[in-house]
Amino acid sequence: MTAQATPARTTNHVIPGPFKGAGRLWFTTFRSHILNPWNMAFALVLPLFMYAMFGMTDTARNTLTARGNVAAAMIVMMTTYGVLLVGGSLGATVSVERTTGISRMYALTPIQPWVILLARLGALMVLSAFITAIAFGFGIATGARMAAAIWAESAAVVIGLSALGALIGLACGYTIKGENAYSASAFIMVFSAFASGMFMPLDQMPSFVAHVAPFTPFYGVVQAVYAVSGGNPMSTAAWLNLAAWTLIPALIAWWGASHDTNR
Repeated sequence: MTAQATPARTTNHVIPGPFKGAGRLWFTTFRSHILNPWNMAFALVLPLFMYAMFGMTDTARNTLTARGNVAAAMIVMMTTYGVLLVGGSLGATVSVERTTGISRMYALTPIQPWVILLARLGALMVLSAFITAIAFGFGIATGARMAAAIWAESAAVVIGLSALGALIGLACGYTIKGENAYSASAFIMVFSAFASGMFMPLDQMPSFVAHVAPFTPFYGVVQAVYAVSGGNPMSTAAWLNLAAWTLIPALIAWWGASHDTNR
């Protein structure tokens, strides 16, 4: 009786997709920033302190806007500043990764540059939601007043705007080596905040600032916050500013990520 040969079993090797490792990168990024006391100090303590100085007054509580009171508009603006700061810090960490060679290791994995950027931005979105919830809760407890739907709308806008801070930080991180990327990102953030009217209305500042403001990275951000929390309509210049300053650092960051892992 002739024995029949048993067909050899073949093993199918699954090629990892471009998203393999993205979840771990997202979690590592989120954990490292939320557990960093300095990041959280800039993201929460500093904005809340500034709000406490100007927003926790009888004038701010009793002065109404089209969508609430001035105290509510202030806490939304200060929260936006906080998430922009932490976004810039998050993005600038790539400078350290480039210096230590961690970014080169990405070339050995199937994860694509655009997935790296999405993972970092996704971590920032969750971190921004956490910061926004705490800041808004503090504002409500201290006299900031808006309808629930407007609070929700404001939160969505703040979380969305935080991506601009991360893109600016990523652009600095991929173009400037070492710790200088943090300094460059922080300089852009602080300069833009003052020059765009984030801390003081433009009509209360020297006239030349109003001419410079539409070209600064945060001009569109400030106008978006005024629109959602104060009811002021967004101008064409504000929309163009927001679009341009989102696209420019995004392209720089994408180019830098592609260049860093293309080895």
